[in-house]
Amino acid sequence: MEKAKNGSIIGKDVYAITGELLVKKGTTFREPYLPRLLKHGVHDIYLENPETSTKENTDILIEETITDVRQKLNIHDVINDKTRAHAHQQMKKTLGGLSAVSNSNLYLIKKMVEEMIEEMLQKKDFVLTLSQMRSIDDYTYQHSVNVGVLSLLIGIDMDLSKDKLKELGIGAMLHDVGKTMIPEDIIKKASKLTTEEYRQVQKHTEYGYEMLCQTDISQEAAQIALFHHEKYDGTGYGRGLKESTIPYLARIVAVADVYDAMSNDRVYQRKSSHDKVFREVTHLGNTHFDTAIMETFAKRLNIYPTGTGIILNTGQRGVVLGQNNLYLESPLVRIFKPTSRNIRELYFDLDLSLNKGYFIVDTF
Repeated sequence: MEKAKNGSIIGKDVYAITGELLVKKGTTFREPYLPRLLKHGVHDIYLENPETSTKENTDILIEETITDVRQKLNIHDVINDKTRAHAHQQMKKTLGGLSAVSNSNLYLIKKMVEEMIEEMLQKKDFVLTLSQMRSIDDYTYQHSVNVGVLSLLIGIDMDLSKDKLKELGIGAMLHDVGKTMIPEDIIKKASKLTTEEYRQVQKHTEYGYEMLCQTDISQEAAQIALFHHEKYDGTGYGRGLKESTIPYLARIVAVADVYDAMSNDRVYQRKSSHDKVFREVTHLGNTHFDTAIMETFAKRLNIYPTGTGIILNTGQRGVVLGQNNLYLESPLVRIFKPTSRNIRELYFDLDLSLNKGYFIVDTF
């Protein structure tokens, strides 16, 4: 153990005498590990020679360093972790297989939305991030929370009153409540839906509206469930409305709904990269979306959000450190050197706006 040095690569998983995994194979050794290893009865570890270690371990080292950078960037969400967890729990309780929304659950959702609004109004400028982990089984609940948060974000930027924001938030959180009436095997089907199955899914807008009309929710909020799949050019469902005939709050939720769906894994489709989502959403103005709403939302988005893993045209990998507002496709990045084993020489920072020979070709 006394020969262990910063920058050495741990060649085998390190376990405590109790069987607990302490350090994974491929981890870069750092001196602060020593007290913890000794405390758990570990006096010998297998280290690989930095000069002869494999590319696999190099990749692990880069991934680990990128994770460290992301943590140090301290990227904050639109709402805090406690609020998001509470919202997810409440939506799971409300939508978890129920065929009706109780007024007691609706009251709790209203209070939760009010809490979100107050929290978001205190943050005049923040990074938009939806990078939380979630399972496919929890997609509906977390999607409902995300759409609620994103819709409120748009509503705040559109200068809606607090009362309107409450209606928007409640309707957005419950926009997919009608899916509780669709057979689970259809909702969770991984392959392409048949024509008949798709017709059944489309009915969730009508079902949701009917369910919400049985509560004391406002008509304006209930209409979000009914009209959030309408498109600005009239090609959506279920009533085929277009332009200003689509209720304003439903037009806002339509943008939030599509953005979150594309940004996260679903049963039948993998998520798209941030840059692809940005381009697709912004290209849908005046066809799928109300252009004014879409453009307001786009101002909150970055093509390559801070913390995104990127690959350059040179094949080098790195992470986005910050943005260039005048050159959205050329952020400030930290690039990692796969051949270096010296922690201090492992990376270099690069402003892509000032180095035209380098550009991003992919993200991870």
